[in-house]
Amino acid sequence: MFRAAADPRPLYQSLGVGGQRPRTAHAHRRGARVRPPTLQERLSQVVTTARQIWVWLRRLGLVLVLASAAVGANKAVVWLSDPSRFPLTMVEITGDLDHIDRSALELRLLPAAAGGFFGVNVAAVSAAARDEPWVKEALVRRVWPDKLVVEIVGRRAIARWGEDGLLGDNGEVFAASVPGSADLPLLVGPPGAKPKRLFADYQRFGRLLEGLAPIRELHRDARGALRIRLADDLTIIAGRKEVTGRLQRFAAIYRSRLVGVAPPLESVDLRYGDGFAVRFKAALEPNRKIMDL
Repeated sequence: MFRAAADPRPLYQSLGVGGQRPRTAHAHRRGARVRPPTLQERLSQVVTTARQIWVWLRRLGLVLVLASAAVGANKAVVWLSDPSRFPLTMVEITGDLDHIDRSALELRLLPAAAGGFFGVNVAAVSAAARDEPWVKEALVRRVWPDKLVVEIVGRRAIARWGEDGLLGDNGEVFAASVPGSADLPLLVGPPGAKPKRLFADYQRFGRLLEGLAPIRELHRDARGALRIRLADDLTIIAGRKEVTGRLQRFAAIYRSRLVGVAPPLESVDLRYGDGFAVRFKAALEPNRKIMDL
């Protein structure tokens, strides 16, 4: 009599393979079909793509606009810089021209000013004006439609420096010649000396020597020793130590005992601890004398 076999799962479980799934299930999963996107999903994807394309088109358009503007601006600059379109017909020079030859300065500025109203290089014009020794600063401006105004700020000389230099009021030394410069005090210093500092000493010593003739020359040698010549040709050898005290002492003695009494002095040497050596002018008394305090 035929008998149906028992449920095979217990046998499989005894062999250790009871947890395996039927192969039919795997075959069914591999054969599953993907769900097609809905209309809403397709529209969303189209909108996202369109937005990305719009962003890139805007960026490209901005680049093209900037490039076109740069090209146009360059063409405009070239067109405006053409001297034949907006030529300069007048260069007006104003300001401090006391020691400046206006005609010579105009000739100096013409090459730099030949650029038209828009094309002229005002910095080059200012630099060309400053090549003139007596020009301290040059302020250049355009005046529509065809005029260039150059305002000159001149130098003011306060002393002579060395053999051929002049000291300006700003402390700079420049080379120039002018009638009447011999009336300025002469300052002489060693290489590397600071002219402005020596001029400050000149002013200070002038105050210390009040009551005597004005200082005409002030010399400082390489060792720092000072020699002063006054307007009446009196030479004062001050040395390099305790100069202020020595000058004060001499000025006090001169005002109290020498002025109007002693013969004219040729030179005094202040390099003594308790007095100074005096030399009178040779025509009156050739001998050298020592005056004690």
